[in-house]
Amino acid sequence: MAAPSPLPSAPPGPPPIPAPLRLPTGSVRAILALTLCGTLWSLILREVTPPTILVESALLVVAFYFGVRSTAPVVPVQVAPKAAPTTRVRQPLFLPRGVIRTILAVGFLGVVAYLFYRGRSIEPPFVLILQVIMSYVIGYLFSAILLRRAQAGKGLGRGAAAVRNFISVAATGITVGVCWAIATETFYLVPDYLKNGLAWTIAFYFGSRLAPS
Repeated sequence: MAAPSPLPSAPPGPPPIPAPLRLPTGSVRAILALTLCGTLWSLILREVTPPTILVESALLVVAFYFGVRSTAPVVPVQVAPKAAPTTRVRQPLFLPRGVIRTILAVGFLGVVAYLFYRGRSIEPPFVLILQVIMSYVIGYLFSAILLRRAQAGKGLGRGAAAVRNFISVAATGITVGVCWAIATETFYLVPDYLKNGLAWTIAFYFGSRLAPS
């Protein structure tokens, strides 16, 4: 009886595209983020009014790093010659995972604390940046606590699953409701203390989805 013929191997995929400057993926973005935010912090500490474009750019950086950047793909890396390849994440600028986000969060928190200590007013866009960061951190910590049973290999409890489903429905409802109010030009009916609720909700939900499950 003839031996079964081996199954054809899958064709190799296209070679990975190297990141700019041969640095780990995201390194240039990390440099841009630190440069933008560092400049903003410097101006505020020197009591110089930053231009609007700089503040808006910093807000975009915060939104990216506390959202999209956190879901960066895994990059395969060859560990050593003649060794089997292993999957490892090469973090921006060769720094440990989360260092860039930590620098951004600590920097903004430090500047706000300094302004508060000196009795200086805090501009609304800067307050929004701080609120986004805090909502993100709270969401991450909340999810990490909620999923500690799953992380221990005991599966996801019914209560935790129900809470996660509730958070998903609430985040979707708030986002749809606020966007509907904006689209129908009835946003003025939303109380002032809730008008930043969309940014808080998005940041909280993105943070809550990062804890490993």
